[in-house]
Amino acid sequence: MNNSEVIVEFFKNKGINDFFGYQGTMIAYFVDAISRCQEVQNHSCYNEQGASFAGCGYAQATDGCAVVYSTSGPGAMNLISGIANAYYDSIPVFYITGQINTYEYAGIKGKRQQGFQECDIVSMVRTVTKKAVQLTKEDDIQDVLDDLWVTANSGRKGPVLLDIPMNLQRTDYVNKNIRKGSTSNDLIDKNTVSDASKTIIDALNASKRPVLLIGNGLSSCAVDLLYEIANNNRIPIVASLLAYGKFYEDNEHGFGYLGGAYGKRIANLLVAAKADLLLCFGISLCSRQVGFKRDSKPIKVKVIRMDIDQFELERSVSEDEIHFCIDAGAVVEDLSKRDIPVFEEWHSVADMCRDYLDDFDLQDVERYPNRLLKSVTDYLGDNVTYVGDVGQNMMWLAQSITKKKGQRLFFSGGHGAMGYALPAAIGVSIADRHRKVVCVAGDGGFQMNIQELQWVAREQLPIKILVMNNNALGMIRFLQSDYFQDRYEGTTDYENSYIPCNFAKVAEAYGIPSKKYMYDDYTGIKKELDLEGPMLIEIVLPNDTASLPKTFLGREVYDQRTYIPREKLDWLLKL
Repeated sequence: MNNSEVIVEFFKNKGINDFFGYQGTMIAYFVDAISRCQEVQNHSCYNEQGASFAGCGYAQATDGCAVVYSTSGPGAMNLISGIANAYYDSIPVFYITGQINTYEYAGIKGKRQQGFQECDIVSMVRTVTKKAVQLTKEDDIQDVLDDLWVTANSGRKGPVLLDIPMNLQRTDYVNKNIRKGSTSNDLIDKNTVSDASKTIIDALNASKRPVLLIGNGLSSCAVDLLYEIANNNRIPIVASLLAYGKFYEDNEHGFGYLGGAYGKRIANLLVAAKADLLLCFGISLCSRQVGFKRDSKPIKVKVIRMDIDQFELERSVSEDEIHFCIDAGAVVEDLSKRDIPVFEEWHSVADMCRDYLDDFDLQDVERYPNRLLKSVTDYLGDNVTYVGDVGQNMMWLAQSITKKKGQRLFFSGGHGAMGYALPAAIGVSIADRHRKVVCVAGDGGFQMNIQELQWVAREQLPIKILVMNNNALGMIRFLQSDYFQDRYEGTTDYENSYIPCNFAKVAEAYGIPSKKYMYDDYTGIKKELDLEGPMLIEIVLPNDTASLPKTFLGREVYDQRTYIPREKLDWLLKL
């Protein structure tokens, strides 16, 4: 058994049956080992970035780990954006790159390149992985795999990378008896958990208007348990955008997602203006969530934070802040066994605010993308996963969906990578071929990995692709309108600087059916959504379509355009 076969067997024993990547000389032995293992399947992309994002989607959909591979040099470099995405969003992906033979290395310090298509990928990705290593002759491959696996899947999860020289891929495995074993840093300090719970209970007893804030650092199981606490004690829950995929608003305690610029009105209002206590579980409270204040802390009320990442806690967000470096899920479990006060009156106030704000947005004539996407998400029901790209389409999707428990929702969060949605949707679809998957992208981001339509067609993945086409890079266009005197360089057809492709013809070239609708007439869209197999649906929008509601610089995060009449906003603040 050679080292490549050992690696495939290792992942098979971990329950991973799918591998994502692109063939190349320096990874050929590993890919051959995949092909000879009957229990696993190889999935080939058309650019390594596609495989890298597909691995992210697969890991998100399975709540597990994914494996992505590439050849050396340019192939490995093409993985980097997906690696960064996995790192910033805490997604465990195991990346494997091929490398030139060990005997090709000249050993000359300062030599620019050691061989054809060689690059020091380990050094390049060190800042966006939890660990990156190159296999050496002295290593026991089993020991290296164990160590990287534990690293990726423990603590704050994230990607790892193993770089394997070609000659070591084909070398017969020899047990070197140097295995160090592997340890997890997931050990829970019960005293810290108990201290956190007691601190929270004391704060709740002194509070009149608490809000539970959940972030991507809280597992789906812990979110469900937190909803039980909210239900029993009538406490509103608000999510971060990334945690919104684990969130549900068809439960009366779910009050949307927080966003400094594009959050749901009710979530921003409760957190920034109504609450007197914020209990924060695995959420970073970055400026994208709570807004930015140049001269002061962004939050003015008491904050108790639980996060497994000490570095997140070093950035203070409130003058009255207590934090615990702990698994937030363990605290939720402990809280579920304790007596917590009930906040019926506060919940009624929050409900009243939500009713008014939701009704206000429904009457906003400018929000036609939101009405369309709400129609789609309401029609498709529960057992659906939505994968959004980056840009206006992301905000339209998040602002429009009334998130149900059975629905899932994935985005590229911290990295904010355009081109994420299509390959990530492929990974999601491969993870569960019986589940509906809807990819929502803009005309800009969709073109960045448009070649992966061939992957969709080849494997006949039943992904429904909605391209929200306003013939513009809409978010930047609005930035140019606000700050650059309407000089739309690179975002519209201004001086011929940006023009998207003909999506119908591209889809046809890949053998994927398509349909085009205007933003104000999409009555037939349900028929396309019900078709078997892949489908591209293009929605043509006006060039100046806005993402609303939106907070502008200098205003409070709850004071969003389209603006609520001042007297009504004052009424909401006084409730």
